Amino acid sequence: MPYKIDTLIPHQPPMRLVDEILSVDAAASRVKTCIGPDFLFLRQDGTVAPEAFCEIIAQSFAACESKRRELAGLSTEGGGYLVNIRNFQFFSPARCGDELITQVVQQDDFLGTRIVKGTVFCQENKLAEATVYIFMWEGKEPPTSL
Repeated sequence: MPYKIDTLIPHQPPMRLVDEILSVDAAASRVKTCIGPDFLFLRQDGTVAPEAFCEIIAQSFAACESKRRELAGLSTEGGGYLVNIRNFQFFSPARCGDELITQVVQQDDFLGTRIVKGTVFCQENKLAEATVYIFMWEGKEPPTSL
C-alpha cells in the first residue's frame, strides 16, 4: 500500500526529493521519486546531479522509518540528519520525467546512527548506490550528548 511522505519527514519542496512510500518492510523498503522540471538537483542538460542520489537515499530511509514507527503505534516525533556517505557508486544519470525507485535496507544501528544501504533504480537500471549514515533521535530536540 503506498503512503504519502509529506507528513513523515520535515523536508518541504524543493528540498523534499521523495514522493511516496511504495512498501515498508523490516528487511527492505521502497520509495518513489518523480523527477519533474522543478526538481532541485536538475541540471541544465536535463540530468540529475549525482550527489542528489545520496540525499534521496537518506530521505527514503527517514520516511520509511517514520512510517514503520507510526504503523507500530510509536511516536514519530524526532528527527535526523545525514552524517556520512560511504561506497557511493554512480552508474547512470536520471533525467527529467524519470520515475525512480529507491530501495533502502538498514544494516546496523550504532548509538543512534543508522547505517543504511540504498540503491536507486529507474525501471530495471541501477543508477546509483551508497551506504549512508543517518543520526536519528526521538523527541523534540536531538540529544546534547550520547
